[in-house]
Amino acid sequence: MTKIHAIVVGRLQTNCYILQSDSRALVVDPGDEPERILQFLSDIAVKPTQIVATHTHFDHVLGVNAIRAKLKVQFLIHQDDLSMLESLQSRVREIMGFNVPPPPKVDQFLKDGESIAFGGDQVRVIHTPGHSPGSISLAGQGFVLTGDALFNQSIGRTDLPEGDLDTLVRSITERLFTLDDDTIVYPGHGPETSIGDEKLANPFVGQLARRLP
Repeated sequence: MTKIHAIVVGRLQTNCYILQSDSRALVVDPGDEPERILQFLSDIAVKPTQIVATHTHFDHVLGVNAIRAKLKVQFLIHQDDLSMLESLQSRVREIMGFNVPPPPKVDQFLKDGESIAFGGDQVRVIHTPGHSPGSISLAGQGFVLTGDALFNQSIGRTDLPEGDLDTLVRSITERLFTLDDDTIVYPGHGPETSIGDEKLANPFVGQLARRLP
């Protein structure tokens, strides 16, 4: 069974996840502080097979280059987020007002429905656009990593360039909410939740919200 480790990194407190299967691991959303992530990987004695970003906003990818250079592993995203990645520096300067290093080079593109293997386990790619065009979620045995699509009692921002609220709501209700209710949700920021809890009480997409006048 997959062991899920979370490391909160960077100025936006991004959840970087290490999915461990025996001595292999998948690194998801290394948004900053690569030295902490590398030290953690060393401490638990695992070798990453790949680095995956659920989407390419700066706070999910800034640690990629240092980790890839050290461990010689590939970096994977959904192709629909490539243009956003390539314009990373100008977007951050314009929206956030500070400078960031050049974006990482993409080694491989992920497709909806594709499986990513690490050790004896795997996760399935679910394309969940709306927060960004190429946002993905990663579903494993009893859990799903939702990036910035679905949070505990919230959903991702759609007021940033290339975000779209209607698209995000469809991604959540038509794709994520088809998972089992007891599926644990590990979001890109904040605490974990479950699909069942969010289907019921999420104020943006849950059943209770739809009953309000």
